[in-house]
Amino acid sequence: ADSALTEFAKEVENETHGVREQILSTGLDARDPSTTPIGALEQVVNFSITTGDNPGTLDTHWNRVRGAKSYILEKSLDPITATSWTPAGVVTASKATITGLTSGTKYWIRVAAIGAAGQGPWSDPATMVAQ
Repeated sequence: ADSALTEFAKEVENETHGVREQILSTGLDARDPSTTPIGALEQVVNFSITTGDNPGTLDTHWNRVRGAKSYILEKSLDPITATSWTPAGVVTASKATITGLTSGTKYWIRVAAIGAAGQGPWSDPATMVAQ
């Protein structure tokens, strides 16, 4: 009986495309949207860089990604190549200060969210010259 109910629930979810009100109309319960699994993370957006307060630093900011537990940053010297990216840090906030950079050098930075489903796509890279 449990397997028949499970199959019915899968069919309802497929037919209703997960629309809560339609699921409820079948007599089944529906998960609260806040408990729905996140799945694949979205791309980080509104990524920006400003000069840091100290020489050899850059400050980065971006919009939080729903479901992200942390963020990974990478840096590259100019010009970017497929193999030029190197680790620049892991943070839990939607901002980071990257240190240890060479003043007067142009850097490219990118960030990706990390959650239960793994790493999301990289942000569009942004560039700035370290002071």
